[in-house]
Amino acid sequence: MFQDFEQVLSNTRARLVLAALAFSVVGDGAAKVALLLRVHDAGAGPSGLAVMLVLFALPLVLLSGVAGALAERTDPRPVVVGAAGVQLVAAFGLAWRADLVLTGIGVLVLQTGFALANSTWVVTLPKLVDQEHVGALVSVEHSVVGIAVPAGAALGGVLVQHWGVSAPFVLDALTFLPLIGAGLLLRSWPTLEERVVRAGWRRRFLRTVVPLDGLTSLRAHPLLAVLAAAVLPFIVALESVNAVEVFLVKDVLGGNSSQFGLSEAAAGVAAVVGALLAVVVRTTDGRVRGVLALLGVISLVQIGQGLAPGIAAYIALAAAVGLLLGGLNAIVMTLMVTATDPTRRGRIVALVGGASRSCGMIALALGGGLGTVLGPRGTFVTVGLVGLVIAAAAHLAARRHLRSGREPSHAAFVHEGDSQPPS
Repeated sequence: MFQDFEQVLSNTRARLVLAALAFSVVGDGAAKVALLLRVHDAGAGPSGLAVMLVLFALPLVLLSGVAGALAERTDPRPVVVGAAGVQLVAAFGLAWRADLVLTGIGVLVLQTGFALANSTWVVTLPKLVDQEHVGALVSVEHSVVGIAVPAGAALGGVLVQHWGVSAPFVLDALTFLPLIGAGLLLRSWPTLEERVVRAGWRRRFLRTVVPLDGLTSLRAHPLLAVLAAAVLPFIVALESVNAVEVFLVKDVLGGNSSQFGLSEAAAGVAAVVGALLAVVVRTTDGRVRGVLALLGVISLVQIGQGLAPGIAAYIALAAAVGLLLGGLNAIVMTLMVTATDPTRRGRIVALVGGASRSCGMIALALGGGLGTVLGPRGTFVTVGLVGLVIAAAAHLAARRHLRSGREPSHAAFVHEGDSQPPS
């Protein structure tokens, strides 16, 4: 395991890109905490916070088709550099004006840049190393990001408490400068064909808004499609609490802004450990089983968060969720970049990313409503129970699929190097 990490970190280009991504995530983490606290302090309530978080996710949903097409370009530099420039401007705008309407507009612009570039980064990063070390690179990337997220969250809480709600957005804007530099370090990969869709305007429009190519490509990997069908509704349960967690910490448990940031930081630090541990799972079969197991355990811990007697217990349970999610995210991402046809990977990543954000939007609407009716504690417990049901259903569906005779290491997945485009 450590030799794999050493190989990844010895790659200068990979090291610099990972550092820039981590620095950007620090700013993103600080900005997100500031956004949540800005809405909370404005008295918007769980419903208002849910609306703001829907705006946060909306570009990822609407632009998934465009993002998939951009991710398959042979030269990723215009995409990632241009998107980072848009995000820089949006972050400065969020620092300049604090009213909620303009904040919502700024969030839309900020996340538009992220939506357009995210799939390109996901597809491009594995190309920085050889295929043997892709799993290690994904784990290192999740670990680095896992360090950056809690650092940003904790820093965001401190900045808001001592310098006001605009300070984290200024920090976020500055972090896009090294990201632009990292984008310029990338190179084109001419071995990937540039696809030009020759179709009527109606078909082009439909395939831009609805990533049908991604859906077709995902169906060519049956077990991966089964996992996606399990994980996506689980996101609805998992992310519902995003609309109420700040209210649980501050209004129910009596925490302050710094403690809210600390809870986010604890989850992120633990996610580093989870992502590092994920690299020991080296087989497709093991990764599939790991995803199924983690869905249930995360739900149980989420119920525990809702029942937490105090802020210290809540922070400890947030760390447990972070540990499990770090492993889950790393395993799922490794499957996405190792068990899919490389010529169609961008559209699959964009489809799953857009679908996950759609589920996240449903979750926020659900969480806002549940928070109003059940309160923060009731919301955590309820969605945790729903998550357990989803995990059980996912396990049964996967077992039925495996019993049909399709082994995950063969027919259900297409491996890198000997893959053929699905018919």
